[in-house]
Amino acid sequence: MSPSFRRAAALLVAVVGLALLASRAVESVVPVGASISVAKKFWRAGTSTRLLNGRLLRYDTKLGGALIASDLSWPLSVDAVLTLPWTAPDAAAEERRRAAAFVLAPRRVTLARGEAGPEGFALSRVTP
Repeated sequence: MSPSFRRAAALLVAVVGLALLASRAVESVVPVGASISVAKKFWRAGTSTRLLNGRLLRYDTKLGGALIASDLSWPLSVDAVLTLPWTAPDAAAEERRRAAAFVLAPRRVTLARGEAGPEGFALSRVTP
């Protein structure tokens, strides 16, 4: 077998494999027109709209509401402490801290463990 024939055969197998994968992806995904429509809405939306439609406010509404209220009322020079209970897993606690840091940026958010209150968290500010 010549090297050019092997290259052509490998290219043919790769193209057929990619076409098969693409056809399965098209079958199992929302129609392309709907996907493009959602993408347009996302890119036209402002930062506040993206935040309100984000994962934080969909799944953790109490924390999201407290973060937005704090962001609006606290000065930018004040840092925050997010207190979570000792029973919260480390990965989930870090995810909540990162979400808080995103909403409260440019403030720094540190994580503390302790008494969290009835909502499952406590948010306080650190005065300089």
